[in-house]
Amino acid sequence: MKKKKAHAAGQGPNLSVTNPPRTFFEDTLALFNSRRFDLLDQKINGAVHKWPNHAVVWKAIGVIMLMEGRFKEAIEPLTTAANLAQGDAQLHHNLGVAYLRLEQHENAVPSLQRATSLKPDYAQAFANLGIAQAEIGLLQAAESSYRTALKITKDFPEALNNLGNVLNDQKRYGEAEECFRRAIALKADFAEALNNLGTSLKGLNRLEEAEATYRKALSLMPDYTRAHIGLGHTLLKLRQPDKAAASFRRAIELSPYELEAHDGLSMTLGDTVPLWHLPMMNDKPRNDAYFNALQAAVTPETRVLEIGTGSGLLSMMSARLGARHVTTCEVVTAIADTAASIVKDNGFADQVTVIPKLSTTLKVGVDLEERADLLVSEILSSEFLGEGVLSSIEDAKRRLLKPGARIIPARGSVRIALFGGRDIEMNVRVDEVYGFDLSRFNDIVPPKQYVGRNDLNIELLSDGIGAIHFDFMGTDHFPASRSYGIDVPITRAGRCCGVIQWIRLEMDDTFVFENHPAERNVASGWQHCVYLFKTPIDVQPGQVAQIIASHDIRTCWFFLKKIVTP
Repeated sequence: MKKKKAHAAGQGPNLSVTNPPRTFFEDTLALFNSRRFDLLDQKINGAVHKWPNHAVVWKAIGVIMLMEGRFKEAIEPLTTAANLAQGDAQLHHNLGVAYLRLEQHENAVPSLQRATSLKPDYAQAFANLGIAQAEIGLLQAAESSYRTALKITKDFPEALNNLGNVLNDQKRYGEAEECFRRAIALKADFAEALNNLGTSLKGLNRLEEAEATYRKALSLMPDYTRAHIGLGHTLLKLRQPDKAAASFRRAIELSPYELEAHDGLSMTLGDTVPLWHLPMMNDKPRNDAYFNALQAAVTPETRVLEIGTGSGLLSMMSARLGARHVTTCEVVTAIADTAASIVKDNGFADQVTVIPKLSTTLKVGVDLEERADLLVSEILSSEFLGEGVLSSIEDAKRRLLKPGARIIPARGSVRIALFGGRDIEMNVRVDEVYGFDLSRFNDIVPPKQYVGRNDLNIELLSDGIGAIHFDFMGTDHFPASRSYGIDVPITRAGRCCGVIQWIRLEMDDTFVFENHPAERNVASGWQHCVYLFKTPIDVQPGQVAQIIASHDIRTCWFFLKKIVTP
């Protein structure tokens, strides 16, 4: 139907005061449905000219515009018709539907309420009223409207689905589940109800059922964005991050600007691929130390095992330096798959094999042709022990390496110093602000913190001391835990906040890497770790801090015993 200028009621020539035929409305819709648009235009134009003040004419125009999806244009003729026939419940309902389609929910409510008051058994009007009320946050009113619709028409799957949504919004997941199951029983291919049932089951922490339900919805509607998102969140809770990421990516393919899909993917990748990987890859001092050590160790006969593939950088260094073969393992599937692609992109696929496994599950003769001559790894956390380096090296030496195999780094240590300084203190604790004592907040702040910023002035109040040392090449079994005292001489006066810790790696007997806090590196995957005293302490040169150092195979800690003044 071509767009026609709508005449307001009371305007235009009134050539007849007769009424349109009783079948006018039905005849008009029949022409539209049969796509007889030429005859439809003639009939509408003639009716507007002949009966400009008759509601049925404007109703026909408005309804046809609704059917054509011209919701904004439909408002004027439907409003005109509703004013001319204020007792026509269907007219008020149609006007409410036009507002719903325009997402003008507050405008929709009065029209739909008028329709239900004129026709108390108008189930569809009650159902649409519930939609409008829910959209403006009137959840209890929406629930009442849906329940009224269902009293009128018991077998109404759409109303059951919408009632379930309102109950989900109120976290009444058990009641919502019942609604969705009733809707699905009435309409087995109701993908939307299946998706919403998945949301209820997820809310009830019945995650395996939720996954199956989302997958059933997607079997009916493969391009259903909301179901892909719901499945992604469920898989993330089921600790299947790779599958969760795939679901969120598919949702983004379908709806590129869908906020929840992007947020879900970002959250999944953040948990799966910590952001420290990026500055670590760009850490030039670290990379130089590893490359120099590899260059000194790799020969054409060297079989290299790398634990913790990451981007594949160290493996490709080894391959470029002429290693016979490199086997590298990575437990995070997304990282392993990406590393394999990077290795291929750089032309080393024949020399480097990426295996998506923990090193402790590798088998000689299956994953490695034979035991390795050289182990290279960088499974060191900022506090040194957090990524399981000790147990991984123990296992590799026992099962995967040849006797006397070289290890890079060969040795490593945790170094500490006392620290203070206004810059760093303002980032790790609080005292007085605007004359208010906020110090009690420190009681709920972790005493062990990581400092990611490299622009802070950190004052070292002592020299660096090697606190914990590990000889990876010379030790076959590391103690499960140790605790001992360390005396730290104070060399500078200041307000001491605690102990700062960093790492030192002896790649071999020549090349050393150390992320000393006094050396600022614009890109580093390792942060400095601080262990805060309960309250800062003013210290003077000549005093000695007695520190208790403790570690097990996964973490270390430093405690202040006391400050001694000679």
